[in-house]
Amino acid sequence: MWKWSIGIWTRARLGANKRGLSLTWPSAKHLSTGRSSLPKVRNIGIIAHIDAGKTTTTERMLYYAGVSKHIGDVDTGDTMTDFLEQERSRGITIQSAAISFPWRDSFTVNLIDTPGHIDFTFEVIRALKVIDSCVVILDAVAGVEAQTEKVWKQSQSKPKICFINKMDRMGASFNHTINDLVRKFMQGTGTKPILINFPYYKKQPTGNDFVFQGVIDVINGKRLTWSPDDPDKIVIDELDGTSLEQCNRCKESMIETLTEYDEDLVEHFLEDAEGDYSKVSAQSLNASIRKLTLQNKVVPILCGASFKNIGVQPLLDAVVNYLPSPIEAELPQLNNKITPMKYDPKVGCLINNNKNLCIAFAFKVITDSIRGKQVFVRIYSGTLNSGNTVYNSTTGEKFKLGKLLLPHAGTSQPVDILTAGQIGLLTGSTIENNVSTGDTLITHSLKKDGLKSFNKEKELALKINPIVIPPPVFGVSIEPRTLSNKKSMENALNTLITEDPSLSITQNDETGQTVLNGMGELHLEIAKDRLVNDLKADVEFGQLMVSYKETINSETNIETYENDNGYRFSLSVMPNSSPTPNCVTYPLGINDNYLIMEKDAKHDKEWKLQVSLESIINSIMASCIVGLQRGGKLANFPLYGCSIKIKRDWLVPLDLESPQEILKITRNLIIKALNDLPADKYDCLEPIMDLDLIIPQSDVGTVLQDLTGARKAQILSVEDELATISSISSSDIFPGNNDRIYIPPDIISNLHTIKDKQKAQDTNFNMKKIVKAKVPLREITAYTNKLRSLSQGRGEFNIEYSDMEKVTNDRLQSILHDF
Repeated sequence: MWKWSIGIWTRARLGANKRGLSLTWPSAKHLSTGRSSLPKVRNIGIIAHIDAGKTTTTERMLYYAGVSKHIGDVDTGDTMTDFLEQERSRGITIQSAAISFPWRDSFTVNLIDTPGHIDFTFEVIRALKVIDSCVVILDAVAGVEAQTEKVWKQSQSKPKICFINKMDRMGASFNHTINDLVRKFMQGTGTKPILINFPYYKKQPTGNDFVFQGVIDVINGKRLTWSPDDPDKIVIDELDGTSLEQCNRCKESMIETLTEYDEDLVEHFLEDAEGDYSKVSAQSLNASIRKLTLQNKVVPILCGASFKNIGVQPLLDAVVNYLPSPIEAELPQLNNKITPMKYDPKVGCLINNNKNLCIAFAFKVITDSIRGKQVFVRIYSGTLNSGNTVYNSTTGEKFKLGKLLLPHAGTSQPVDILTAGQIGLLTGSTIENNVSTGDTLITHSLKKDGLKSFNKEKELALKINPIVIPPPVFGVSIEPRTLSNKKSMENALNTLITEDPSLSITQNDETGQTVLNGMGELHLEIAKDRLVNDLKADVEFGQLMVSYKETINSETNIETYENDNGYRFSLSVMPNSSPTPNCVTYPLGINDNYLIMEKDAKHDKEWKLQVSLESIINSIMASCIVGLQRGGKLANFPLYGCSIKIKRDWLVPLDLESPQEILKITRNLIIKALNDLPADKYDCLEPIMDLDLIIPQSDVGTVLQDLTGARKAQILSVEDELATISSISSSDIFPGNNDRIYIPPDIISNLHTIKDKQKAQDTNFNMKKIVKAKVPLREITAYTNKLRSLSQGRGEFNIEYSDMEKVTNDRLQSILHDF
C-alpha cells in the first residue's frame, strides 16, 4: 500500500479506529502536558476578515488532531474556541482563544483563533505580539477583504501561509483570490506565492456541473479527494490528463521560483535531479519552501472548504512543515536593544547569555467565575515553575506564583511548569494586583527564590516592549441606578478594562459623568452586555457618542516644586515631538501620551530607597494618566498626543515607604500646568476613519456627492472591482515573468464566463466600483441606512480607525454644541 510521505492522512485508510488515528500518534504523556522539544513547537495565529472561516477551520483542525470528538459548528453554537455565550449566540468571534493540540510526529501546535470584526482589533494586536507565524484564511468568493488587509499589515514581519477557503461556494475563484493577494501584498516586495495545492473539481455524471471535491498536491503529484459523507475518509489517487499536466506545470513553476532564492535547491536540481523537474524530491522542495517561508521570501498557498472538511489536513501539515518553531522566529523586542540575544535549542531565547533566566510576557487577563483572575503568558526563555518567586520588571514588584495552567479554549489543564515556547495561564491570589496586560515577568528557571543571582541593571531591568493600544473612537455614558450601586459599578468597570485595555474610562470632574470608551458600536454593545449580565452591575447607559480628544499646541512648564518633606519635582507638558536624547520614554496606554524621564546616573546607580525606582516611575505614570484624562479647556475632552517630561533634578525622601505621596504631588503639578495654559493653546481632535465602499457603477456619482458634501469626506481613489468570473493569467500577476509563475485556470469560472458576460450585456448589469476615502467618524455613524438608500441596497462598506485630526473652527462649534 502506498504510504503518504508528509502527512498522517493514511490513518483513515489503515483503519486504526473510527477516528482513524495515526500509527505514529503522540503518546498520552505528550497529549497531557502539551510539551514538545522546541523545534517541534508551532505558535500560530489564525487571522482573516470576518466570516472567512477562521473558527470553522480551527474546529476541523481540533477534530483531526483528536482533541474534539465531534466537529463544532458556528451556526449551531457548539464550537470549542467560540465558547462565550455572546459568541455562540451571535455566531462571531469576540475574544481570541488559545488552545494547544498535537499533530504528527509529536509536534505541538499552540493556536490562537482571533476575531475578524474590526471592533475587536486589539484582540488581534495582542495575539500577534506573542505568536511566531500566521495562517491567513481567505474567502475564495470575496478575495482579499478590508480586515484581511489590516491584519496582513499588522503581521507584516511574521511568516505566513494562506488557506483559500470556501472553494465549494458559487463564484469561488482560486485564480482571482491569488491575483488579489499578490496585487495587494506582494507586488514590489520580492515575496512570491508558492502553490502547495490547487482545487480539484469533479464533473457530475449528468450535465456540465462540477463539484469541488479535493485538491491536487503539487509536491507529491497526487489527487486527494474527501468524502461528503465521512469526514475521515480521504482517497489518494494518481494523476492523469489535464490534472497531471497542470500539476507538472505548477511544480516547474514552483522550482523556478524557489531556485531564484535558494542555492541549495539549485545544486540539487542540477546534480541530483540532473536538471529534470520531475526528479526533484519532495523532501528538497519542502526544505526549500520552509527556509524561504521563514525568510518571508515566499508564501505557501493551499485551498479547501473547511465546512465540507476538505483540505484541512494538508493545511496542518503545512503548519508544521513550513512555519517557524520558537527558536526560528523573530526575537522579542526589548527595551534595551543592546542586550545580547540568540536562540538556544534548550532554553529558547537566550538573553544576556544566562541560561537560568526565564522571561515571560503577560498579554491577556481574564476573570474566571471559579478561579478568579487569570493571566495569559508567553514563555520566551527558560522555565516557569509553580511556586517560584517572580519579579515584574514593569512594576518593580515581587510575588510568588500560584498554580499554572495550559489553556484549552474555555477550559484549562493544571501543569507544574511552563517551558519556552509555551502559552500558559497564571492563577492564584498573588497575581491579583501584581500582573497586568503588557507586563514582563522574570524569574529563575531552577531556584525557587533565585532572583538575587540576577543583576539589577541587566536581567532585572529587562522589559519586552508593551502592546500598542489603539485609541477608542466611541463612548457611552454610564451611571449607577442608585448611589448604593456606585461601588459595584466601579469594581465591574475595573474588571472590564483590566481584561480589555482597549476599553477605557473617562470622568468629567465638572459634571461627574463617567464615560465608557471603546473601538466601535459592537465593541461597546458587548461590553455593556458583559457589565450587566456577567459582572452584575446595576447601571444605566446613555446614548452612543463619538470620542473626541483635545491636545495642546504649546509647551507649559512648572518651575521647580519643593517642600519641606524632601520632595522636589520640575516638569513640563508638551505636544509629542521627536525622541529626546538622554531620556527614557514610557507610553501611557491609550491616547498616544507619554512620560519622558530625563536620565540621571545618581538615581540609576546609587539607589538607596526601600521603594524601587520602578514603583516611583509607575506612580508618576499613574498621575500622568489621571491628569491628562481630566481633559482640556475646550470641552474637557481627554488629552491626546501629549508628553509629560520630568526633569532630572527630582528628589524624594530617603525614608520613603510608599509612592502614594509622589502620585498626589505630580498629579497636582500636571493639573496646574494644564490650567495655566490659555484656552487658545488647546485644539480639538476628532477620529478620522478609512472608508472602503463597494458600490454599483451607476450609483457612484450619487454616493460621491453625498460623501464630499454632507459627510466632509476626502476621496482617495475610485477603482474598478476585479471581476471574479474571469480567468486571471499569470502574466497579469507578474508581468514579464509568466514563465515562472503558473496558476491553473478556474474550471468553474471558465464555464460561466461567456454566459455571465452575455448576461451583463442583456441586463445592463453594472460592474462595481471600489471607493476609498477618509471621513470624520461623526459623519459616518448610522451610515448603513443611508448607503442602502443611495445604492438600492447593493452597496457595502467597511470602516477602520485612521488617525486623530484637528477639527476646523466651523466644525468645532457644531461639536461643542452637541456637548
